[in-house]
Parts: sequence; C-alpha cells; structure tokens
Amino acid sequence: MAGWFLKASNAAVPLFVFLVLILGWRRGVRVYETFIDGAKEGFEISVRLIPYLVGMLAAIGALRASGLLDFILAPLRVPLDALGFPVELLPLALTRSLSGSASFALMVDALQAYGPDSFLGRTASTMQGATDTTLYILTVYFGSVGVKRTRYALLVGLLADAAGIGTAVLISRLVWG
Repeated sequence: MAGWFLKASNAAVPLFVFLVLILGWRRGVRVYETFIDGAKEGFEISVRLIPYLVGMLAAIGALRASGLLDFILAPLRVPLDALGFPVELLPLALTRSLSGSASFALMVDALQAYGPDSFLGRTASTMQGATDTTLYILTVYFGSVGVKRTRYALLVGLLADAAGIGTAVLISRLVWG
C-alpha cells in the first residue's frame, strides 16, 4: 500500500503539469509564453524584495550580536517555555501577520542561526507555512474590491494566525520533538 502511495505522489506533479499543458493547448493559450511572462514577473518581484530582506537580516544580526534581542526576550522565556513555545521564534511569530518579507527574513535567519535540520529551523519553516500575512490581505484584497466595513475580519484573521502558529509549534513538537 505504501509503495503505491509513494508512486502516486511522485507522479502527481508531472501529471498536473501535463494536465495544465493539455488544457492550455485546448483553450488556445500560448502556454510557454505565458509561463515565461510569469517567470519574468516573479524574478522582478524577487529583485525588488532583495533590499528589504538584506535590511531585515542586517537589523536582526545587529540585534542578535548586540544582545538586545536576548535582553528583550529574556522576560518571556519562562512563560513561553511553560507553553512549549520556543522563545527564539517569537519575533517570527509576531511579524508573520504583518509582513511576508520580514517574516521570511526572520525564518532565513533562524535557518542560518540554528540550521535547517534543527528543531528551531524546522519549526520556523512550519510556522512560515502555517499562517498568512493577515494585515496585507485585509489591506490589499479588501481595498481592491472596495470593502469598507471589515467587521470581524481583523480579529478572526489574527486568531487564525495565532491558531496556525500554535498548531505549527505543536505539530513540530510531535514530529521532531
């Protein structure tokens, strides 16, 4: 049974790509040109993000090297340890709702500082994938369609982020200990 599942999962991506190619061809879409345009746009976005990532990584490095980050996080260590939350990842958890670039830079910093195969590195990666940039979503998406009254969207979004962060830590503890 496990062998069949492994074969099916290995075939899923190529089959999906093949399906997209066939559907695009049937609908008259110039698939290759569309792919190249998307790749160009993705590259341009990446280039625009680099200064922000470098700036954030430099700021994090300075905070860490100066000891200020440890000083700020020290009072929170005991309560967070009691909850099983790694205090080293608190900056990532707090910025995830605000900025995708900042939280990505914090995740990269955690991977560099603790290693990608460490518990903290794996937990940082899981946290990055478990939540979204709530404030960005509310600003851009609601603004683009003219929603004026967001009602409970902010509260629910932040609660969902907290649940995602907590679940990411819980799952990481269960899987990687």
